Amino acid sequence: MKENNDYKESRKNIRAKVHNTLVGILNFKESETIGTITDISLGGVKFAYYELKMEPEKRSLLHSIDLIANSYSMFEILCTYIWDDEVETQFHNKLTTVKQCGIQFGKLTPKQTYLLSKFIDICISEGIKSLTSKATINV
Repeated sequence: MKENNDYKESRKNIRAKVHNTLVGILNFKESETIGTITDISLGGVKFAYYELKMEPEKRSLLHSIDLIANSYSMFEILCTYIWDDEVETQFHNKLTTVKQCGIQFGKLTPKQTYLLSKFIDICISEGIKSLTSKATINV
């Protein structure tokens, strides 16, 4: 089988699969969209969500993202849309569409970068389900 050498990886950061539930909340100027994060890196996340079909286009109003995994959280990380696609599912609903999008983080401070790297370690570890301590990572 011949390999395609035309593809070039453009990500600066290694992407990690999330093994546990990681909720993302996209914050817009006047509303929020709640979804799940399927992979994460220091550069951004892949965000899956339900969209109301009558919902207006909100890309230009995106402000920040909040990340929540069990009792761990990071709030108001500045971000932008990179891509947005509809996900094909076996269930068809006339009112909603399953979508996923790429979210790129804005410029992180050194403290945010450190906290995000620790947050990623927590999110990709298999053991987070057994953690019971309340710990919030504030930026």
